[in-house]
Amino acid sequence: MGTMILRMRNRAGERWQTNYFDTQMPLPSSGLMSPGLLPILDEQHGRQEPFERHYLAHGPSTVEQQLLRLQPDYKLLYSAEHHTYFHLHTLLPQDNANRQTGASQSEQASPHRRLFQQVVGNTLTAAFGLNVMDKGDQEQKEQFTSEPVNLYDAASLRRSRFSPFNPTRILIHGWLGNENANMYNELLPAYFDLRNGNYNIFTVDWGRGAIADYITASYRVKPVGQVLAKFVDFLHQEAGMRLEDLQLIGFSMGAHVAGLAGKHMQSGRLRMIRALDPALPFFRYAKPKERLTTEDADYVEVLHTSVGSYGFDRPVGHVDFYANWGSQQPGCFWHECSHWRAFMLFAESLARDQETGFLSQGCPAGEWQQLTRFHRCPNDTGVVQTMGGDLANVSPEFLAQRQGVYYFQTNDQPPYVLAQNASSNRTAHIKKKKK
Repeated sequence: MGTMILRMRNRAGERWQTNYFDTQMPLPSSGLMSPGLLPILDEQHGRQEPFERHYLAHGPSTVEQQLLRLQPDYKLLYSAEHHTYFHLHTLLPQDNANRQTGASQSEQASPHRRLFQQVVGNTLTAAFGLNVMDKGDQEQKEQFTSEPVNLYDAASLRRSRFSPFNPTRILIHGWLGNENANMYNELLPAYFDLRNGNYNIFTVDWGRGAIADYITASYRVKPVGQVLAKFVDFLHQEAGMRLEDLQLIGFSMGAHVAGLAGKHMQSGRLRMIRALDPALPFFRYAKPKERLTTEDADYVEVLHTSVGSYGFDRPVGHVDFYANWGSQQPGCFWHECSHWRAFMLFAESLARDQETGFLSQGCPAGEWQQLTRFHRCPNDTGVVQTMGGDLANVSPEFLAQRQGVYYFQTNDQPPYVLAQNASSNRTAHIKKKKK
C-alpha cells in the first residue's frame, strides 16, 4: 500500500506539518497543487515504493478540512460531455489529394534531405516538445481531411466521411495535450502512410480538462473515459462500426482514459487498447476501476518508456513492452523526453512488419523489477515478439500468443529500430517459413 506525503503550512506560515496518506484513498484536486512527477522514497517509513509529493502554500490547519474544501474543484467550470471534442481524419480521394498538393517531382526534396529533416524534426520533438513540420510534411497532411463529429449528433456523423467498412482508430492525448498534440502529429501521418486503404481515425480533444494542474486533470480522466465510452457506443449503434475493427490508442493519461472507456461501454466489449507509457503519478495505487487494467479489453498492449517517473512501472497489460529497460531512452536527458518517446516508437512500428520491427525478448512477468531497476533479465523465456504494428485483421489466436513481459533496445534517433534486430527478426521469420 502506497503513501502520499502532503506538507501543509498553517495560515500564519509559522510551521510545516507533514501528513501521510494512503494513496488508495480519494485524492484532493485543486489549482493550488502541482505534481512532483519524479518519485521519492519515504525514508522515515523505510518503504521501497515511489511516491508523489505535493505542497500546499496555504490552507486550513486540519487535513480533513483541506481535503473537504478542495474535493469539488475538479468539476468547477468543467463538463466532460460538453468539453470533449472528436475530430475524424480520413484520406482524401487520390485525385483530390493530387489537386491539393500540386507538387511536381522537381519540387520534392531528395531522399537524403527528407531523412535529415525527419531526424532533426523528431529529435526536436522528443527533446523540446516542438512541432517541426517541413513542406513535405505539410503536403502529406493536406492529403487527409479533418472534420468534427459531435456526440449524439447523428447528422454530423452522416455528413462526415466515416465509413463502417474501414478500420477505426481513436487516439487520446494525455496531460496538457489538445487537438494539436504532438502525439497526433506523429501518429496521423504514420497511419495514413500504411497504404492499407482508408482509416477512420478520430482524435479526442479533452484539452479543456487536461490543461489544468495534474491532480485536477487526473480526476477528469474518469468522466472523459465515460464520454468516450458513449461515443464508441454512438458509432456502433448509429453507423454500424464493428467493435472488432476498433482500437483505442492512448498516451500517458490518455491510456487510462481508454481503460475507463472500456469499463463503461454498453454496446459490447472492446477488442484492443494500445497504451503508450500510461501515466504513473496518482494512478500507481489507484483502484483497478480507476485506471487501465486487462479487464478493459480483450487485448491490452502496453509500451513503457519512462517507468517510475511519468510512466507506469509494473506490467498492467496482457503484454508489456519495455523499451531500453523502460526508462532513460537513448538521446534523452530528462524524463519528459523519455515519456514522449513512446508515441514516436509506436509511430515507427506502424511502418514495419513482423520481419523488420522492434524485436523483443521475453522475460518472466515476475522479474519486471529486475528488468527496470537492474537492467537485466536473469531468466529469458526464449519467446520473441515484435512490439507495435497496426495489428489489423489479426486472429484472436495471434493475440493470445502476445502475452507476458518483453524488452527491446533502440537507437537514439530515427530510425529507432536496431539494424541487427530487424536482421535477426527477418532471419527467424524465413527459418520459420521453411519449416
